[in-house]
Amino acid sequence: MAFRRRPALAVFTTILLGLAGCSDTTGPPADLDLLDRLNALPGVSAQEIPPHYGYPRAFQLDITQPLDHDNPSGQTFTQRAYLSHTDESMPLVFGTSGYGATEQTGSELAAILQTNGLYVVHRYFPDARPSPMDWRYLTIRQAAADHHRIVQIFREIYPGPWVSTGASKGGKTALFHRRFYPDDVEATVAYVAPFMFSLDDERFVPFLASRGTSEGRDAIHEFQQRLLLHADSLIPRFEAWFPANGWNLSIPAGPIFEDRVRGYEWNYWQRHIFDYAQIPGPDDFYDVWIDHLATVVRLHFSSDVYRDYFSAYRYQAFTEIGGPAMDLSHLDGLTRFESMDTPEGYGLPADIPEYSSAVVEDVVQWLENQGNGIIYIYGGDDPWTAGAVEPAGQTNALRFVQAGADHSVGIEDLDQRDLVLSTLGQWMGIQIGTPSAHAIIMRDVRLQLGIR
Repeated sequence: MAFRRRPALAVFTTILLGLAGCSDTTGPPADLDLLDRLNALPGVSAQEIPPHYGYPRAFQLDITQPLDHDNPSGQTFTQRAYLSHTDESMPLVFGTSGYGATEQTGSELAAILQTNGLYVVHRYFPDARPSPMDWRYLTIRQAAADHHRIVQIFREIYPGPWVSTGASKGGKTALFHRRFYPDDVEATVAYVAPFMFSLDDERFVPFLASRGTSEGRDAIHEFQQRLLLHADSLIPRFEAWFPANGWNLSIPAGPIFEDRVRGYEWNYWQRHIFDYAQIPGPDDFYDVWIDHLATVVRLHFSSDVYRDYFSAYRYQAFTEIGGPAMDLSHLDGLTRFESMDTPEGYGLPADIPEYSSAVVEDVVQWLENQGNGIIYIYGGDDPWTAGAVEPAGQTNALRFVQAGADHSVGIEDLDQRDLVLSTLGQWMGIQIGTPSAHAIIMRDVRLQLGIR
């Protein structure tokens, strides 16, 4: 399966912000404590929680949203968000997660700006699931409307410049929101946001085939072939890996094993923290093979809890956002199970809507020709980069593809980091000083948390 998958502030010292002036608002009275002001916002229930990463205050927010924004008087659901607060007069980083969020969620961008951060759980992920789960309303447009409503609500307290951001599917989520509500934020920084135009987008095949050296690609393919050739001995060890590492797997192990073997090459490059010398050889023990496979493909994502967690992602992939094609011809004749990468394999209804690329095509056309105030960041070795946005000359958008970087690429990794920050400052009407070491620390924490 080719569908695969960035926290915040510290001591406020090295970055100088020239801030836009505060405007008068009609929101909650300014003399109330922030917690009271948050709870006075329409449909918002807030509780204070311990802050992370040097923020003075943090809050867990539950926001009542219409399930169908075209029918606001109909069914509602509660959408969880987390607010890391510095000062109401400062900018706000709006993190439109494509997945879930926790109280430790943050962003490299907030660390660089040392400012407020608001991070939202995507609809239909845990802490934002309607009851009952009517899957018809998990659409790009409905999620964009969620984020638009949140901006409208919280602008009452944070009237300064906003910048939206997200990584991977979260980057796409920020861009979906920007397409349909282009004036909600002053700028957007989208990390590693790929767009697909079918369930098996062929643009990804030649891109992946061009990564590394021919010898390295042979080593990857030979390892995949060995795993399948020795499947009878490996599948029991594969199945035992889950309870041994604290995870449950209640679906058949054989099909999952083959799915993970198929995804090995993609994952090897998506998180390019490995080298060819780390690929186990034919004389290594079977357990070494399984442990290496588990590390590269993040095998815990196949456990029951994560298959449930990613069910909303898979629904969107099957219906609107699509996926990449992979050339698996080197595995012909070596597999024997039906893939579990199906709606039923993720507990989804069998009768979900047929895939349509119409909304994605509209979004990409708008981004490339009209999407201003957007910075795109991609990794040169990340296979998802084959689906990168290519803005045309009539927009002021900037795109950076960092050579040698993977799916975890950040602003601090860019050769042209200063251009990113100066441009972002111009768009937001602020002055951004030299990023502190905390921005790099936040990137490392982000990776440890597996946010990307």
